[in-house]
Amino acid sequence: MRDLTGVFDRTGAVARPPYRRLWGELWSLPSYHPAPPPPQPAGDRTVLVIPAFLTSDAFTRPLRDFLARCGHAAVPWGQGINWGPTAAARDGLRRRLDELHGVSGALVDLVGISMGGLLARDLAQDRPDRVRRVVTIGSPVRLPTASPLEPLIRLCARHYPEDLDPERLSRPLPLPTTAIYSRDDGVVAWQSCWVPEPLGQVVAVDGAHVTMCRNPQVLQALAHALA
Repeated sequence: MRDLTGVFDRTGAVARPPYRRLWGELWSLPSYHPAPPPPQPAGDRTVLVIPAFLTSDAFTRPLRDFLARCGHAAVPWGQGINWGPTAAARDGLRRRLDELHGVSGALVDLVGISMGGLLARDLAQDRPDRVRRVVTIGSPVRLPTASPLEPLIRLCARHYPEDLDPERLSRPLPLPTTAIYSRDDGVVAWQSCWVPEPLGQVVAVDGAHVTMCRNPQVLQALAHALA
């Protein structure tokens, strides 16, 4: 198993969301279905959307549909379930970005939900010349973090490459970033969802972690970031 020392706090300095809030997250999945906000401001960006841990492109469909109504070309990541930063996932994202950039030569915006945001930052660190902006939604980009899902992530970590450097995810990016987070988050410690960056913005919203892809506040903040 890959060593995750430094990824999860074991001192109590970073408060782990309580398990009762995790149960609230599960309840919000079938119960929270708000109407999306008006599709504005309009834009015309190519946006690569990376889903959260253990989810697929079906999870990001409400978000991508909203971006399409705003005029953006919202592209799924197309790699099935996100098991985390496996070698296959990282290589696939690099090919995906290269293909999108090669079609028009335009810079691509990256949007990542939860662990998808970590993959987005990892990708931007390697391809800063092909990325315009990175938007992370409920992503623990500042380590160490704390999560009730830690045991499951540690189990999957045995499939992550040995040369993976989690610390690079917290390093400032040389391009604009937007970090969207919620204090109601029951999956990720909200205090770890942004890092100080010279071109960074931080947006606070209300609502559960697992419903951020259909949260009107998140969608509106995302539209403004991309425009």
